Amino acid sequence: MTKARRSHSVLAPLIAALAVTATLALGLGAGSAAWAQDGQQAAAEPRDEPSAKRLDRLEKELREVRQIVLQAHATGQPVEIKEAGPDPQVVTLQGRIDEGDVATRRLTGQIETLTHDLETARRDLDDSRAQTTALADRLDRLEKQMAALAPAAPSSAPPPAGVPGPAATPDAAPQADAQTTYAHARQRLADGDYPGAAAEFQAYIDRFGDTSGAPAARYWLGEAKFIQKDYAGAASAYLGAIRGWPKTAWAGEALVKLSQSLVELNKPADACGALGELDRRYPHASPALKARAAAVRQKAQCAA
Repeated sequence: MTKARRSHSVLAPLIAALAVTATLALGLGAGSAAWAQDGQQAAAEPRDEPSAKRLDRLEKELREVRQIVLQAHATGQPVEIKEAGPDPQVVTLQGRIDEGDVATRRLTGQIETLTHDLETARRDLDDSRAQTTALADRLDRLEKQMAALAPAAPSSAPPPAGVPGPAATPDAAPQADAQTTYAHARQRLADGDYPGAAAEFQAYIDRFGDTSGAPAARYWLGEAKFIQKDYAGAASAYLGAIRGWPKTAWAGEALVKLSQSLVELNKPADACGALGELDRRYPHASPALKARAAAVRQKAQCAA
């Protein structure tokens, strides 16, 4: 009995609503009957077909609801009215919108990171260019200073045997073989004839200074002068050898020897500036060369 009362209490509002709806439907039916009696008015105002279809659909749904309520009332089961769930298409569309928002935020973060990295790279490139320009200017000044400090060779000194003198020209003397001259100068250096080797390398540079072998000749000229403790002449020769930062086996060695020469000439700041280019210009230098560079850096008291 209690169960039936609960069902009745649940169904009462719904049945009342159905009664109201039925009353409206009957009223509409009565109105329709009255309109049917008035033939002229029915002819003047035709029936609205969409409205009629809606009315038929509402009447059908009303009958179905009434049947469900009566069946539930007969069995004593309560009637539960549940709200319809969300539209699956709307849920899917909302999920896609959320995924798009997440992807947009992720891409925005990546763009901001890339923009920051690009700005940092640009600043580093500008700093590197400024440092390179400053170092090139310093090397130019050093080269001029070294040329002024280097002792001038006496004009009356005879040229080495087999090497044309300064006044020799292609018309007045036979054409010298650059390879032979270079090999002869290297042999003198290996034999310990450092003054003779320096003179022949200088003659080679004067005659073949625009050839591909000139930078190496300048390097060996620097070696000959460094051994003789002519540090100004050695620094000038090493500067000429590494101009353009050649990628050769002896280039890193020339840079360290240039720094040593500058330390001996009491120019520690310039020596530290040259050593600062070793890792950047010649990152694959041997451990032994890097150890020697560290010793020169310590002697010059370079900043860490």
